[in-house]
Amino acid sequence: MKRLLTLTLIILCALPLTAQEPGSIIETGIASWYTSDKSEAITANGERFDEASLSAAHKSLKFGTVVRVTNTTNNKSVDVRINDRGPYVDGRIIDLTPKAAAQIDMLKSGIAPVQLTLIFEPDVPESKYDRAGDTGWYQIQVGAFTSTLTAYSQYERLYNAGLRPWAEVVGDSKAIRLSVRWIPAYQLERTMQALNALGFAEKDVLKKSEANPYR
Repeated sequence: MKRLLTLTLIILCALPLTAQEPGSIIETGIASWYTSDKSEAITANGERFDEASLSAAHKSLKFGTVVRVTNTTNNKSVDVRINDRGPYVDGRIIDLTPKAAAQIDMLKSGIAPVQLTLIFEPDVPESKYDRAGDTGWYQIQVGAFTSTLTAYSQYERLYNAGLRPWAEVVGDSKAIRLSVRWIPAYQLERTMQALNALGFAEKDVLKKSEANPYR
């Protein structure tokens, strides 16, 4: 019975939490617009920046996500695809291309209060890179231990906290490397909070890209 319960818990832990559904209002705040003085400027996902495209920069949404941006002062909307990171000004939630900004009549003002509605979120981010999170999944290396007992103790702490720990022997050194694996991007912040509560500070861990376990 205990073995069955343990297996059930493992299976449940492996299932991702439900993400926001299309049509959901996911954020409200201030939008701005941006451009580049470089003709060959590259966006954060590796595409060429095109100020005539309906695209935008967001701090955390998965690359390839489409959101409807509604200017709440005039109710004009535009659907944009996330392919860049930003904005890097406090209080702003999205940076639009000039074309997108023009469609909701905020070119002149430069900023506007907006509401973001989720239209589409890809399973895998649309990125030309393979950096941490560009696959839509993370693994976080929390440390390497020369003591098997210490490694086992830390593994148990991670597992009991509801995380998915992974142990592997590092080459000839025989050190045991511990990671937390299979973290979907939308659970990253929650996972980091759990690790911090266990004493693993963000500055001391290493975030890596993780292959999608469901593909």
